[in-house]
Amino acid sequence: MDESQQREVAEAFDATPELLPFIPELLSDLWALGCSLEVIVELLRPLGLPAETTRVLDLGCGKGAVALTLAREFGFQALGVDFFEPFIEEARRHAEEMGLASRCGFVCEDIRDTLLKANDFDVVIYASVGVLGRLDECVAKLRQCIHPGGYMLIDAVFLADPEKVESLWHEHCATHQESLRRLTAHGDALLHEVIIPTEDVKALNRKYTELIRRRAEKLAELHPEAADSFLWYVEKQERESEIMETTMISAVWLLQRP
Repeated sequence: MDESQQREVAEAFDATPELLPFIPELLSDLWALGCSLEVIVELLRPLGLPAETTRVLDLGCGKGAVALTLAREFGFQALGVDFFEPFIEEARRHAEEMGLASRCGFVCEDIRDTLLKANDFDVVIYASVGVLGRLDECVAKLRQCIHPGGYMLIDAVFLADPEKVESLWHEHCATHQESLRRLTAHGDALLHEVIIPTEDVKALNRKYTELIRRRAEKLAELHPEAADSFLWYVEKQERESEIMETTMISAVWLLQRP
């Protein structure tokens, strides 16, 4: 990666380029990386999509939690794409260990490049990524990856109260009503919406930040010269979690292209 790409990847992790080499260790206890894995599975289950022939594209797949779970649960063929090579390498290791390497492939690539060539998938998943702009812009790109009748599954957030926005962290967020309008702006059907209870989000955030803090403390012992950077990262995660819990509501949407 060049310097601009490193900065962009670092920003995706709320980190600095100098911290990137430590991200795999800092996040080593997090597999699903914040996406609503169980909800995604339960939204797809009633669709009755055929095993073996259903093709899933998981954009911003991280360590492959979604792709591998869908391959294991339903027998789908899944392709995961992420720009962070250490996560792609970990996803490939998981696939081998789980006996799913024949069903799951993982590519290290900018998902915006993937979107220029991906097509004819049955399902495309975009969970907790946030690089494709507003929801209507996001859907416009995702729907090109699937055939007519295919499904889009988006895990994102909307504003709890527009008057309480304190950060540009989610500059593309809108109210619930406006989010629904954007999701269906291209004529796609909104089949299901699952709103994640704020208390559940808080509990998960607390669990994640505590796991990250423990890893940061161990890294600080090994790299005392970078101890302040590790502490800064943990505190930033805590601040961002608080902003999300007080100004955003998490939701998962399942759409179908006509």
